[in-house]
Amino acid sequence: MKTTSILIFAAFMAAACGNSGDSSSGSSDTTTSTTSTTSTSTSTTSASISVATATLNGTSGCITNVNTSIDAALPSWATDNFKCQVGYTSGTNYIFKSVNLPNHNSFYWCSANTGGTTSCPVGNRNATLYEALPGGNTAAGSNVIATQNLIYTIPMTPTLKTGTLTSSQGGLASIGITANGLAIFNNAAAPPDTLAVEALTFDNYGGHPQNSGVFHHHAAVTKLSATMNDSTLIGIALDGYLIYGEKCDNATVTTADDITLTANTNAATGTATTDSAGASATTLDRLHGHTTTTRHLSTATYHYHYAQDPTATIKTIMGSYFRGTIGSVSN
Repeated sequence: MKTTSILIFAAFMAAACGNSGDSSSGSSDTTTSTTSTTSTSTSTTSASISVATATLNGTSGCITNVNTSIDAALPSWATDNFKCQVGYTSGTNYIFKSVNLPNHNSFYWCSANTGGTTSCPVGNRNATLYEALPGGNTAAGSNVIATQNLIYTIPMTPTLKTGTLTSSQGGLASIGITANGLAIFNNAAAPPDTLAVEALTFDNYGGHPQNSGVFHHHAAVTKLSATMNDSTLIGIALDGYLIYGEKCDNATVTTADDITLTANTNAATGTATTDSAGASATTLDRLHGHTTTTRHLSTATYHYHYAQDPTATIKTIMGSYFRGTIGSVSN
């Protein structure tokens, strides 16, 4: 499976996942606000939660006792779509905090599991949230879900980089956060695995945990979008650019005019001029992104899309590099 953490995660066992990213600086473009503001959130991310006995709250749509507190100072893309996390502004950054517990059933709601199996022992299953893996898939080693304390500091005004881009495979705890409060991982798996092979450990919602219990998505977040073959807002990357499903929404709420985008079939090189070339309203660059308006971005702004990835050889949320200057993440 994947990722290492900026502070925490080291190498994975054979069934653990790939990496995330680094940092850098650059020149300009905007997504949301250029104003430096501060709003404080006194909300805790959650109360005490036992993974073994956790339940889904039908009213909040989150795991019971996981708090949703999205400050009104955040843009409407966050206040209208983000949940199961705490979000607020601090200076020129957005802050998102998450315990990273998936708000859906999963094979990995299991207190202990044997690597490579297809069934969690009955006595170890969460009584209400456990479900079998998709047909043909096997467990991600002995990895199971565990509560986290992920804190993302993300620039409010994304800045396009020039020169050498920041790798998404540089050892970050996560490279972005989904609208339902879960970690986004990059487009690679820990060697010798490939992400295409690792996809055979995904649960029915397209995610799995690595060996420290960090549940995450490399690819389709089907809790938010059944196939991601639409223009759903998936989340935000660590560089501040929004991430959408496979289609672009043509700046309207209706799905009738969603645009099917053409993914770039060339692998990214980490060079800004090369990797950002060739994009248009209907074509993505090598970073899975392009610049246009969306229903959340009234000014033409760079953003990412879920796309077929030449490194992963499957469709992934993000590519090999960030287009912008990244913030920070800790766990």
